[in-house]
Amino acid sequence: MIPFRFIQCGDLHLGTPFKYLKSLGKQVDEAANRATYQSFTNIVDFAIDQQVHAVLIAGDIYDSENRNLEAQVRFAYECERLAEHKIPVFLVQGNHDPAESWTANITLPDSVYIFSATKSERQPLYVKGKVAAYIYGISCSGQNREDNVAQQLKPWADDPFSIGLFHGTVGAAADHETVGPTTLGELTASPMNYWAVGHIHKRQVLNESPYVVYAGNIQGLHKKELGAKGCYLVDVTVKGRVSMQFQETAPIRFEQVTIDIGALNSNSDMIEMIRHKKEMLRKLKKQVLLEIVLTGEGALYELCSQAEVRQTWLEMAQAEERNKFNFVMPFSLTDRTRGVTDWSTRRQMEDMVGDYLRSYDTIGQLPAPEQLANIRNLIADRPESKRLGMYQELLTDDVLLDALRRAETEGARCLMGDTDED
Repeated sequence: MIPFRFIQCGDLHLGTPFKYLKSLGKQVDEAANRATYQSFTNIVDFAIDQQVHAVLIAGDIYDSENRNLEAQVRFAYECERLAEHKIPVFLVQGNHDPAESWTANITLPDSVYIFSATKSERQPLYVKGKVAAYIYGISCSGQNREDNVAQQLKPWADDPFSIGLFHGTVGAAADHETVGPTTLGELTASPMNYWAVGHIHKRQVLNESPYVVYAGNIQGLHKKELGAKGCYLVDVTVKGRVSMQFQETAPIRFEQVTIDIGALNSNSDMIEMIRHKKEMLRKLKKQVLLEIVLTGEGALYELCSQAEVRQTWLEMAQAEERNKFNFVMPFSLTDRTRGVTDWSTRRQMEDMVGDYLRSYDTIGQLPAPEQLANIRNLIADRPESKRLGMYQELLTDDVLLDALRRAETEGARCLMGDTDED
């Protein structure tokens, strides 16, 4: 077998604007508009620098509903750059750029192979004139998006190494539309050596023998797509062993930080803490769009609960980022703080919350061994406990005692509701 290396990426969504984000000034807006394009340019630079033998793209090159011709032109240009270095591209189309949407007359180089959406196909990957692997792929279209397309990808027994490439849902994915549904069991039962999958934007290796890999999207598009985004560099040895390296290519990261107000006593404390959180993220040397979440209880609760105050803090933090190249730009400041509650008084009240806290005390004041015995008896008495099976082993003494500790205030607050203040 011939050793080789390739890049896996997908869900490029070239030219797609960030979601749920208001204008944050010219500099940030321009960086956001360029971000997906810059990330793909960085992937191409990385592929050339690493002298890979192929780039595999697992769908959603652009969003066809936007009719984004600029995205297609820029994609073609980057493919030309790869062609100049004799790096072929193998791609499947996804649910956002299905086969029938590629109607623009923009010519791609001959080194780009787009897999059919009507049947599975097998393509050789050459290294120094010899076949190092075969790539099996099928694209997404309006006709097959509900089909288990992975089932159609059947490697040949004499392949030196086989790679399955498709855009779809492996198992359950609550936050994504179900496309090309399959299961991890079906993929791992196949003789395919490596599955390169697109559609889920979270980077994850679902299995290692064989590899089942989502590279995620190349640039976060909204506040839930946190952290580093990019591609995988995959090396396959002469013995068929796989090693992987993640490469961050996204120019902008979405990040979230929490600030517990328990130790803050003044307006200036809050301003300084926000500044501290930003400086910690600035060490990443990346452009960051930041969501700040205020939590806990303390003296600043009343200020935190006022939208006008939070907006002032946000605008002050944003003003500090103007004209900074590696900006850490807050775009949201969310209040999840709580008022200080007098739990001693609460225990004396003749209501449901008081009853709950007094019931908690009957267990909470016992020695630890007796607390554990009571908790385990309570769990055993619940009919749903029979469904825990092997997961019973995860309910260690430490886990149960921690749950008991948290149950005092968290349970009482659930009963109090958001509007109950003392």
